[in-house]
Parts: sequence; C-alpha cells; structure tokens
Amino acid sequence: MSEERVEYDSDKQLIRVYRTFSKPKTLVPKKELRRWGKVIEQGEDDQGRPVDRVRYVFDNEETARYNHQSVAFNGLETYVDSDGSEQPVDDDPDFSVREDFGISGDE
Repeated sequence: MSEERVEYDSDKQLIRVYRTFSKPKTLVPKKELRRWGKVIEQGEDDQGRPVDRVRYVFDNEETARYNHQSVAFNGLETYVDSDGSEQPVDDDPDFSVREDFGISGDE
C-alpha cells in the first residue's frame, strides 16, 4: 500500500509530495516523477499556482535514499521526515571508496 499527500506552500512556491510505502524499497512510479518534473518545467501546477520547486518527503530514510537518484534526475528534491522535521537526503555515500577497493591509508 502506498499513500500520497500533496501540500502547496505559496510563500516558497513549493509543492511537497509526502509519500509513504508499506515496503521501504519501493520506487515512486516514473510517470508520477515525470508529471512533477513537467510542473517544474512549466513553472506552475495544474491549478495555475506558481511552482519553483517540488520536494518529495518520505517517511522512511531507506525509502528516501532508494528513490533519491530518480527523484533528483527529474529535477525534484528528496527529503525525509525525521521526527517532524524535514531533512534533505544528500549524495554522500555511506562507505569509504578507498577501503572498498582494498586501498588502505598507509599506501
């Protein structure tokens, strides 16, 4: 099961799309992402309200990270709701590339 709730912030010209999925590793449908990407391109939503940014807010960090690349590719922001506060999802990996390839710091 998935849920979507959309809110508009007129002061920031921002649409927040709140997404909840029953399984953490569930992707937002491509069609849905393209729809919001077009809203950004056009600069307004289907109600004619000015839109500068669209922000996906996930209730689960794993889901947010899982969707981050596809959301960003469509020109949208990825956030996670952390204890009632929205936090951006960054591109920083959670691992050390050098260590993953067997390169130690003393070489």
